[in-house]
Amino acid sequence: MKNFKFLLGLLMALASIFVGGGFVMADTVITPLPGGGTSMTEGTGVSPEGVFSKGEGEEASPDLFMADVDKRVTKISQMRTPIDQISRKSGRSTKCDSLEVKYYSVGNRPIEGEVKTALLVSTTADRFALDLVDSSMLDIQDTVRFVGINGYKEDGTTVDTGVDFIALVIAIDSSGYRVCQPINGGANNVGYPAIPAGTKIIRMGRAGAEFDVQTSVFSNVPTPDTQYCQKFMMQVEESTWAQMGKKEVDWGFSDLERDGIESLKLGMEGSFMFGSKKKFKHAISKQLVYTTGGIYWLVGKKIDLGTWDATAGKTIITDDNLVDVTKDLFTGPGAGNRMKVGFAGKDALAALSKIKSDNKRIDRPNVEVWDLKFKSFETEFGEILIMYSEFMDLQRKSDEVLVIDPEYLTKRYFKGWTRENYNFKELAIRDTKAVVLTEESCIYLTNPNAHAILKLASA
Repeated sequence: MKNFKFLLGLLMALASIFVGGGFVMADTVITPLPGGGTSMTEGTGVSPEGVFSKGEGEEASPDLFMADVDKRVTKISQMRTPIDQISRKSGRSTKCDSLEVKYYSVGNRPIEGEVKTALLVSTTADRFALDLVDSSMLDIQDTVRFVGINGYKEDGTTVDTGVDFIALVIAIDSSGYRVCQPINGGANNVGYPAIPAGTKIIRMGRAGAEFDVQTSVFSNVPTPDTQYCQKFMMQVEESTWAQMGKKEVDWGFSDLERDGIESLKLGMEGSFMFGSKKKFKHAISKQLVYTTGGIYWLVGKKIDLGTWDATAGKTIITDDNLVDVTKDLFTGPGAGNRMKVGFAGKDALAALSKIKSDNKRIDRPNVEVWDLKFKSFETEFGEILIMYSEFMDLQRKSDEVLVIDPEYLTKRYFKGWTRENYNFKELAIRDTKAVVLTEESCIYLTNPNAHAILKLASA
């Protein structure tokens, strides 16, 4: 507020003539807006280059300006545009200096893996090369447990039925296999049991030797990715006759503008969810165009929802199914926080609404956050706040739920929401006045495994 008041004070000090609730500086009329901020328009008509806009106010105090705009914009169609709503209300919206935004995701190395190629028992070898489905989960000095494979007792010959076989990764060979030394193998750590293909393994702590002062570099560094800010625009016009004519209903220019904002937000919501990240030249104007990528394509997990009932011909979700879903959603590397939000198509939401327990419908509490209304689905693993999303239906995904962790949802804007006034009559174009609404922004998800697509099981 200090910056904003300073800006207004400076402009008022320079102004010489007060007009109609605002004041004039040169040919520019600057009028305080009821909700905060100012409207800057030409006093003697619009120049061909356009008019002053709230963009100047944004440059002077961007945080204050965007906070005020978001406060008002989020009151329009919030239940129809929940992704946009959360991005504005969560406080995770920041300005960027380019239409191309670079961001970083930090996942986690898998803890659980699987043996790809079987190993035969050996009583003479002091090491073995381990071929894994995903070799990246193990590095030098990691210890690894082979689930269900018995190791040996201290004598090196007696099978220890109470302890799994454990080995130490000591090298990586030219084929990328992890070379392992038995820890509880045969006598003097020579020899190891048979390890079938498909054996589950668990990565455990690293073990250094007495004189080791270094270890292998932690490979889980942030991975860079990019997103493009898209220039979203909406133009609203009303002719002079329409402004002067008698109306049967109270429908003025402000109503048209609100309708335009709603239409613009709906289009933005579709792009934020399902857009394609591209940079190309317009076929006619030859100018560069950026389109933003949808967050749907950034999700890391796919989880089946419910079971298919062939007799009933539909998917049935029970309490047990819901527990299994939340187990997969809230556990594992990079699973994120214990509260997530879901945007459901109509078929998925109908199936979730019919969950029964002991032949009695469960009462799912209502939860309101970010001025959005959700139903809470909670188990011991975590809570999912779910609401209907018409865009899931429009994109032919009515049997799915897009689940995101809001802590890993970020909005960036190259140019915040602006409102520019034009008088086309004075420009000798047509007898109308117009407002052009613009925002250049994008939304992206980090930590892919914190988000999921839940899809109804089918036949």
